[in-house]
Amino acid sequence: MELSETLICHTDFFGLITLLNPSWTTLLLPTVLEFPILISGKDLDLGSSAFDAQLGLDIAMLGSYVNASDMLDIMAPMSGISAIPLAVTGGNYSIFSFNGVSYWISSGGIIPAVESYSGTTSAPGAIGLAYYGGKVTVNTLVGDKHQGIYYSDYAVIKVTQQGLSADITCSDLDPDEYSLSLDDVTSSALGLTTTTWQWTASCPLGTGVSYSSTNSSDLLGIVICPTPAPNTTSFDILLQGIGQYSFLNPTVCTVAPYVASFYVSYEGQTILVEYPLGNSQPLQNNSMNVTAFISSVVYRLSNTSQTTYNNPLGELLRLGTAGPGTPSVNEILQTYFGSVVEFSGTYLRSAYSAEGANSTMLNLYSDESAFTPLNGIMKIVTYGWSSERLTYIYIIIVLTIIWALTVSLAVYSLIQEHTHSDTSTDFDASNPVHLMMACSAGGLETLAGFEDDGVTKNEHARVRFRVDGEGVALGDAVGERTSAQPIKSMIRFEVVPKDLS
Repeated sequence: MELSETLICHTDFFGLITLLNPSWTTLLLPTVLEFPILISGKDLDLGSSAFDAQLGLDIAMLGSYVNASDMLDIMAPMSGISAIPLAVTGGNYSIFSFNGVSYWISSGGIIPAVESYSGTTSAPGAIGLAYYGGKVTVNTLVGDKHQGIYYSDYAVIKVTQQGLSADITCSDLDPDEYSLSLDDVTSSALGLTTTTWQWTASCPLGTGVSYSSTNSSDLLGIVICPTPAPNTTSFDILLQGIGQYSFLNPTVCTVAPYVASFYVSYEGQTILVEYPLGNSQPLQNNSMNVTAFISSVVYRLSNTSQTTYNNPLGELLRLGTAGPGTPSVNEILQTYFGSVVEFSGTYLRSAYSAEGANSTMLNLYSDESAFTPLNGIMKIVTYGWSSERLTYIYIIIVLTIIWALTVSLAVYSLIQEHTHSDTSTDFDASNPVHLMMACSAGGLETLAGFEDDGVTKNEHARVRFRVDGEGVALGDAVGERTSAQPIKSMIRFEVVPKDLS
């Protein structure tokens, strides 16, 4: 075999091995891929005139809202407490759950835009202001198909949707603008002394009053001003502590609700309302009914949070002053009432998006101005190869060629072995020495010099180059003598006999 032919043989062999290595590595170790799927849909616009008008009609109607009121009495204080780290052992934030939906810290005034996060599948017992739980309809578009979005353990979902929150500022009460007075009536029955407290407040927006009864002198007064608040876009919360809560001086918190687009993450069956996107819209004169509803929720909280022996909010505030590095009392109040406001927004969206609302509230659902768009993206994370890149197409082609060559060579070797059965059976294709000899010899038929026990003995065999013919004079390594005629030569591998080794 000529030198060029030998080199080609060796080059093909090592080239094939080198190519197989990265190709099969790519096949067995695919990369991480993300498939983005666009999400679009619509949600109720709590800042729209159409929604406010529907809410106003429901507020004016005489109906039975006992179940809804009882549910709000339970959930409103829970929403505020869950947003305070001090309420959780270890100081971590907690999960607030409503209607089978888990929100990280606070609900943000949203309802789920993802079907598998929408909570309970039970039919609602009522809709509108009588709503106290039940399936909420999700209106979303995934890609080009109109359907709900279903959660995957490997899906990362980000949605921009409208939420409801409030700008809340708490400070010491200014006696020139506000006043807060307390009257009490004491009565005895069955050996117990009960005191009924009446708080009366005056503020720039009007007046307010609240009542509570206790068997002790530990009292936290909470008054919403004005009470009620049907014609305003903001309201005040006046507070004062007595007894063990006397550390809370007369304080006023001004609440100004707003709607905004929030960045929302859906992951691990928990919803995280991260932050508003800077386009907040304060509730205007066309949204006074929404403000009135929010103030009514806080008003019910002010009348029901005080027990006969203590006040949960007062206990929370007392914990907040127990050690260094804790938030101030005003910061805790702002967070607490902010979360209550956000829950009120979530309740309104749920109540008017409940299953069956679209067929019952035809005026509301036929008005496109009552809705606001939402959009986002769902990324499915998996392992594999991307068909959108030409590199992977080339790899598939190369792998296909390698597979075809491998199979063809295997079949060819079987045919040759069957055809030339007299060929030495000592040849081992996995032995590099045998392979070099086979390439040099030009075929298995001319091979010689193999030892018995193949690999074991050939590991000690010596291999040398043999040059057949001479092309240059002896000692002329660089071919300086041009008079010598070139002679066809061949470089061969051969095993050195034992008597020469």
